[in-house]
Amino acid sequence: MLKKFAKVLTFSFLVFVLAMPFVSQAATKHHHHASSWVESVQQALKAKGNDPGPIDGHMGHKTEAAVKDFQKANGLKETGKVDKETADKLGIEMPTTHHMAHSTKAASTTKP
Repeated sequence: MLKKFAKVLTFSFLVFVLAMPFVSQAATKHHHHASSWVESVQQALKAKGNDPGPIDGHMGHKTEAAVKDFQKANGLKETGKVDKETADKLGIEMPTTHHMAHSTKAASTTKP
């Protein structure tokens, strides 16, 4: 029984070690798209007179506060999260999935 457990543990460890480069690569790719979309949000907030802090693609405290201020000024529910209604008012498109999509369409741009 102990030998079987050791084999299963060894196999699981090898699968984990061999899969790590692929998991890491996918996470980095996903983060890049999310950052591009957050940059679009930050640029739109800045263009509308709200200070999101640096345009760095990170949804930090200043960006969240700017979203809340924007939502309050536009009669929206103040969550600090960019939902469809907030995105529409900002003039940007939501990503194609709630996980910020895996295509270049996720990096929306400001509407004219």
